[in-house]
Amino acid sequence: MRFQFPKFHKKDLVITIHGFGRKTEHEMDPLASYLEKQDFEVWTFSYYNPEDLSDTDFRSWILRCEARLRKAVDEKRRIHLLGFSMGGVVASYLASVYPVEDLLLAAPAFYPIDFNKIQKAARGKVMSSGDHKDPRSMSSDQTKAFLNVVSRYRGSILQVDCPILMMHGTADEVISFKSSRRMFEQIENPNKYLVFLEGAHHRFLYDGAYESLAFPIIRDYFRGEIKPQMYRSPSREKAARPNSQSAPQQEPARQVSETASKETSRAGFAQKPKPKKTERASFHALRRLSTRSITPPAKDDTQMDQ
Repeated sequence: MRFQFPKFHKKDLVITIHGFGRKTEHEMDPLASYLEKQDFEVWTFSYYNPEDLSDTDFRSWILRCEARLRKAVDEKRRIHLLGFSMGGVVASYLASVYPVEDLLLAAPAFYPIDFNKIQKAARGKVMSSGDHKDPRSMSSDQTKAFLNVVSRYRGSILQVDCPILMMHGTADEVISFKSSRRMFEQIENPNKYLVFLEGAHHRFLYDGAYESLAFPIIRDYFRGEIKPQMYRSPSREKAARPNSQSAPQQEPARQVSETASKETSRAGFAQKPKPKKTERASFHALRRLSTRSITPPAKDDTQMDQ
């Protein structure tokens, strides 16, 4: 008699890389809870200890993240990688070295150009002022480690060959959304997408305000159930129909070429034909979001390049 043992299905694995601050892995708690209900396995972990003032070697931070990726690779897992803020820079490096299915960056800290403003806006929450009178703030040495991570690993995103989705809030008070646009324009990978969340702040993954919109986007992106779709900008639409007061209309779907991908600062997502009923709501949200994605005025670009 032959016995047949059931084959155990391994869920898709989402590995999250948190940002800089005292919440560490707990920034990902709401998203992890959501994705686990959507049949994903989620690994969250802290790659530094904010309570340990001697834990300021950014290389050790990176090695701890690499250990998690190696474990997942050794287990032959299907890996989706997500990084938030500073974790977006770290995740970009990891995706350039380890085989992952796709990469999602939420408010990545590629260009924190005005660090004094960042400290003031996020003191005790995300960044540090170096003021030890506030027990919630990070030390100046830990803050220096953050800057080292950004400066040394920022360029790794240019070596990533898997699909990349960048999401950024237009009201981000910590890292300007123009930071993502600036890096996006440098990426030559044709499978790149940039979505602006209109009015969202830096902590949109866990502030409760944008979770109902951002989380389904993340889920559907990791499922591979949404496709890139090009949209006309308001200026082009106005030129085509000068007497029209209606909102920009969606262009017919077409394959995204390398040339088209370089225009995707206005890009969003469109649904696949005949989506499941349970997913239509998120697709509608994606379509509304895409048509509301914005391009900042050209006159502000000089500040980004300083």
